[in-house]
Amino acid sequence: FALTDRDWVYPSYREHGVQIARGMPLEVIMSFWRGLPNENWDVRKFRMNINTVPLATQLPHAVGHGYAARLAGEDIVTMAYVGDGATSEGDFHSGMNFAGVWKTPTVFICSNNLWAISVPLSKQTAAPTLADKAIGYGMPGVRVDGMDVLAVYSAAFQAVENARSGQGPTFIEALTYRYGPHATADDPRLYRTAEAEDEWRRRDPLDRYTKFLRSRDLWSPDLDTEIEDDIGRRIATAIEEVEARDQPSRDVIVRHVYHRIPPALISQLHQSQADHGEEPTVFDPNEVWEIGHDELPSGATSNWTMAQAITAALTHAMEEREETVILGEDVGTAGGVFRITKGLIERFGDERVIDTPLDEAGIIGASVGMAIAGGRPVAEIQFDGFVYPAFDQIISHLGRMRARTRSNLEMPIVVRWPNGAGTGAAEFHSDSPEAYFAHASGLVVIVPSTPTDAKGLLAAALEGHDPVLFLEPKVLYRSSREQVPTDHYTLPIGRARIRRQGSDLTLVTYGGMVPVSLEATDLAAGEGIDAEIIDLRTLWPWDEETVLESVAKTGRLVLVQEPPRSAGMAAEVAATVAEKLIYSLQAPIVRITGFDAPWPQFSVESLALVSPTQVLAGIRRVME
Repeated sequence: FALTDRDWVYPSYREHGVQIARGMPLEVIMSFWRGLPNENWDVRKFRMNINTVPLATQLPHAVGHGYAARLAGEDIVTMAYVGDGATSEGDFHSGMNFAGVWKTPTVFICSNNLWAISVPLSKQTAAPTLADKAIGYGMPGVRVDGMDVLAVYSAAFQAVENARSGQGPTFIEALTYRYGPHATADDPRLYRTAEAEDEWRRRDPLDRYTKFLRSRDLWSPDLDTEIEDDIGRRIATAIEEVEARDQPSRDVIVRHVYHRIPPALISQLHQSQADHGEEPTVFDPNEVWEIGHDELPSGATSNWTMAQAITAALTHAMEEREETVILGEDVGTAGGVFRITKGLIERFGDERVIDTPLDEAGIIGASVGMAIAGGRPVAEIQFDGFVYPAFDQIISHLGRMRARTRSNLEMPIVVRWPNGAGTGAAEFHSDSPEAYFAHASGLVVIVPSTPTDAKGLLAAALEGHDPVLFLEPKVLYRSSREQVPTDHYTLPIGRARIRRQGSDLTLVTYGGMVPVSLEATDLAAGEGIDAEIIDLRTLWPWDEETVLESVAKTGRLVLVQEPPRSAGMAAEVAATVAEKLIYSLQAPIVRITGFDAPWPQFSVESLALVSPTQVLAGIRRVME
């Protein structure tokens, strides 16, 4: 009630009262808790994001939203709710710290009911109060009697006014109590006393507020009965509406995962429908991901490295859309560790090229909020091995937000990082984590291998509607040059490219392994072996059609990847070929990969690198 209609709320999963107060129909709330696909939860209409189950992860979203809205000149406040247990989560720190540094118009409400399931507050924090934590983040911390309606309203009203007037965020700790169990599996009798509950019940906010209203002749037993009867009717009506809903058809599973449905998802759906004896869903062409072909402009070119090509794509996106921002560690003044963003802060300012706190979860979480506000963030993770702290934000929110909100929200976010080995870098600076993300739902994963592809694929990602992880092989940043069109162009996401035509075998690879494979096939050609090389470029959704056509022609398949062997892209492609073309194969499939072991120290890196010699050996094996 301290908010205006234009403000936004980021709930955890207990905020039913907040949702009702914001005007959300009961049947919409109930549908969520019945686990039904909920097209009626209109996030933008209610200005209430979907419930958040991973604890505290919505706090950076609220902060990013506030930042992007302020950048766009919008007068809004974002309010995020959290429980006492969630204040122990890393994302709580991320959200509070980013809000304090950026001074965003955000209010944090902590419902401190003293218990995180069975864990008491004393085991959550050593701080005297949760409100004391706020000072470390550069914001006021307010502790209020959470059982006093007017006290909570007063504290919230002041915090909202401060946020709206540019004074930055506030953290409010509302001290309250949970009478019942945390969840159906919980038994509070195991960890607290009936006497304590009775003591808190004497401070019940409904009883106290009712007495207050009666003392001012604003409440009566008749009004009490009237309101209870009205609530009963509304609940009964809502239950009837929810239970009357038809069971959705199986195609509900693949809708709202991406802006357009990838062919691979449609194929999976049709197979499942066939297995269940159902008719296949026929999709409107506008619903289906259309994978085009490479088309380059015929104008001027420049002899660029991959690093220069990526910078060019980023610069064009920043020029074309004011809502595009770049954020990450050292991306501004330093221009990034690999100087990919060098010069952009001078050109576009420090509000759009943002040097963030050193916090990957905060960077991605803030990006999610920026996208909800209408922004198009480009988040840089400094090195491949540093992406792991952001894994929850990427998997739980970036990849699922569209499906969770039934396309109410899009995540047009590009997450970039230097990927892979070969530069002699220290531990966690040479990882290749792409398989983790190719396995996840709702994400697009791209790994280019040439300057031309890097520019065109990044441009397509920056203009798209889906979240894209853009992995840049650091070993290729400045290892070679080629003539790259200087005019703007995009290349089709999901389309592989044949790097070398051949008839004896198909070699499928991507990223930093493309030049290694090209060198190996040149050596093989000297032995009379004619190999065809397919560069996947996009790891999800990957181009099955091009690979299967090539293997059907050659009858042999070699797969080359730098990361560990198990459950990688090579395994996925091999399984697909075995399922669909096993009778066309003239020899067993051969995989050349990294070891199922952590990447070694840089002094012995060469022992783990996939080499042209190793790839040539694999080619010889498949030909035998």
